[in-house]
Amino acid sequence: MGSFNTFKDKRYWILLMPFLITMVLYVYFTPKNVLEKPNVSTLSILIFPTLFWSTYHLGKYFGDKKKRDSIDESLGE
Repeated sequence: MGSFNTFKDKRYWILLMPFLITMVLYVYFTPKNVLEKPNVSTLSILIFPTLFWSTYHLGKYFGDKKKRDSIDESLGE
């Protein structure tokens, strides 16, 4: 996770923009009295990055697996 290859991956940039937009809209439209509660703000800070990175890595895993499988099929024939 600490490599700079992540920033060259187009999956990263494709997922980053919707997550940033969603996060900004969440902060903007959520009532202030809800965001001022310590539990809600802590969960928000933890949930958005967790969802982003889990979605990124799952997409990368399945995309790489699909690519590997297609290469294996072409070599096997």
